[in-house]
Amino acid sequence: MKKIKLTYSLIGVLFISLAVTFFRLADLGTDPYTTFNLGVSDFLNMAFGVFIMVSSLLMLVFIYFMDRSLVGIGTLFNIFIVGNLSDVLVALYTQAFGVPENLVVRVIFSILGIVCLAMGAALYIEAEEGIAPYDALPIILAERVPRLSFRVSRVILDTLFSVIGFLFGATIGVNTLVTAFLLGPFIQFFRDIFKKDIEARRVKHLRKNKF
Repeated sequence: MKKIKLTYSLIGVLFISLAVTFFRLADLGTDPYTTFNLGVSDFLNMAFGVFIMVSSLLMLVFIYFMDRSLVGIGTLFNIFIVGNLSDVLVALYTQAFGVPENLVVRVIFSILGIVCLAMGAALYIEAEEGIAPYDALPIILAERVPRLSFRVSRVILDTLFSVIGFLFGATIGVNTLVTAFLLGPFIQFFRDIFKKDIEARRVKHLRKNKF
């Protein structure tokens, strides 16, 4: 069962990497956390992949002391894979096909980015093998503020990080707005699906070991 959950966590992180890549290629705005990292990394003249590791590690310190149960191998997967893999994928795509200019292609990339982001976050949250520091923030906020749901917490933080990224020079686009206000519900939708799947696998695993 442990192996299955680790696999789910890694697949979730790969989905996140694809999502960030799709958003960057579409150039119609990125998800709030990517907007934040793109804005600040550009302002500091740092590579995106390098800065997202720095910002995530700083958040990790806070998350560790607030709720260390959210920290695990999946957290490290996210910190060290997402930004760097996205940099590689963006470079490979643009070298092979150039920068996407067709609006239809960019819209398709945007839709794929939203779906991949929601699925990826939901996968490694439910795998419970550690999640990205940024995704841990709304969970902690929802747990500590009475009557504040995960969905609302996510919207609040997504809006805040989008604004910070914009102030540092990142572009705000339709993808930023969609992910800021709708990503929380999308993630919750996929969490419900994956939770049932993982529970079914857990029961099957227990029955197999029992006999």
